Amino acid sequence: MKFTPFLVAAGLLLGQGVRSAPADAPDALENSASPKPPALPGSFEAMDAKYKAYVKSELKKRTILNPCNQLTVHTRREGAMSKSDRKNYINAVKCLAKKPAKSDKKIVPGARSRFDDFVASHIQLAYEIHFNGNLFAWHRTFLWEYEQALRKECGYSGAHPYWDWTKYYVDPASSPVFDGSDSSLGSNGEYFPHGATVLEAFGLQLRLPGGTGGGPVYKGPFANFTVNLGLTPPDPEPSEVVALSIPTNATVPVENRLLTVVAKSALDYNPRPLTRDINLGWSNQTKKSDVEFLLKCQNVDCLEKTADGWATTDPQQPRLHAAGHFVIGGLANDPFASPGDPAFYLHHAMFDRVFSIW
Repeated sequence: MKFTPFLVAAGLLLGQGVRSAPADAPDALENSASPKPPALPGSFEAMDAKYKAYVKSELKKRTILNPCNQLTVHTRREGAMSKSDRKNYINAVKCLAKKPAKSDKKIVPGARSRFDDFVASHIQLAYEIHFNGNLFAWHRTFLWEYEQALRKECGYSGAHPYWDWTKYYVDPASSPVFDGSDSSLGSNGEYFPHGATVLEAFGLQLRLPGGTGGGPVYKGPFANFTVNLGLTPPDPEPSEVVALSIPTNATVPVENRLLTVVAKSALDYNPRPLTRDINLGWSNQTKKSDVEFLLKCQNVDCLEKTADGWATTDPQQPRLHAAGHFVIGGLANDPFASPGDPAFYLHHAMFDRVFSIW
């Protein structure tokens, strides 16, 4: 699917004069000494290869007079990049979490860091950026702004990584993102017996079966990470409705809702451990075939509705965007405060990769 008059490349709009825009071009990790069999037409591999060839061709045409060229473009890497590169990224995220917040204290009294500033933005605009055509474009810009903060404020020099769900859908906890090693984003949450959660948001209700964790992240670089914004769900019962970082009255005008409802609840200071609950049922909706199903869409309306699973009444339709959140579980289940988990940004980098390929 082509966009004119500009080119979309892995996370940003090339051709808009944005320096150091990331492009999901081929990298050394994807090269192999053994030749690979040709990808089947219509497969995710074939579409990805076509996309990369297109980006490479466009970049070759550009001289250094164009701010976005072969010398300035950054390549987003999959989660299996080198350990040293992953550690550099982790250190930058931790740096951002130590930098003082810039949010207006009258609006976001709970923000304690620059990392929190991004969580606050997502909470405040949640109704305007989900279940509509803003989903892809807004999160693309949000991710890019976050990456620029890592670079400019914390000295990160690499491109933003992404978590390729399609490679680890059988066992997400074994991926380099969640294996709990010193170069991961931490482990699953500590396991304790718990039942289903009934998620209520955006006028919808969804039952989420209990996952394989549920408690605080117990291992890895973010084992002691503190989440400052958002509401605390009650302790799980066999099955219950969880209170999310969601305004209680969606009929209040936007300008009033953000200030009078969210700011007095989800934007207040509420320190607590980062939780995860890796869910194998939802990871089964992040396969390559699920990506291919989404990429069949011919317009943004179909793309958004299909990504969130409400294009049809077919219960087998994959919900790729929601599934990525629900695979991680815990805080990531909260559609408002989910950027409080650093893994949010790797999920959305992959989601943006799919958008770019489309």
